Amino acid sequence: MSANKDISRPATGPATVDTVERRRIGRIVRDDRDTATVEWLDAPADYERMTLSIEATIPAGTVRPQAGYDPYATTSPQRAGTPPEAPARPVKRDLRKLSEWIKQMRELEERKKRGEE
Repeated sequence: MSANKDISRPATGPATVDTVERRRIGRIVRDDRDTATVEWLDAPADYERMTLSIEATIPAGTVRPQAGYDPYATTSPQRAGTPPEAPARPVKRDLRKLSEWIKQMRELEERKKRGEE
């Protein structure tokens, strides 16, 4: 549990309002081996952070796509709203017939070597 210390509070003494609400700015610094580290600086008193938020509404006239784009698809992209086509199944091979054919070919080769017809 001691490994998960909160570094924003001082290690000793009670937490005060000044130490808990202290604002810091992080800056990425690179050393001679090009290793990136974060350097923390105290923010000025008049520093205001930009607040980020997600808009809840979609602007009028914006069209949402019905289907997403699959970059790994082997077929051309489908139009929105149409179901994707099922891929064609490969033709099944009868491996028993193939095995018999290979045996016949080997027999023919053996007969040729022996001089038979």
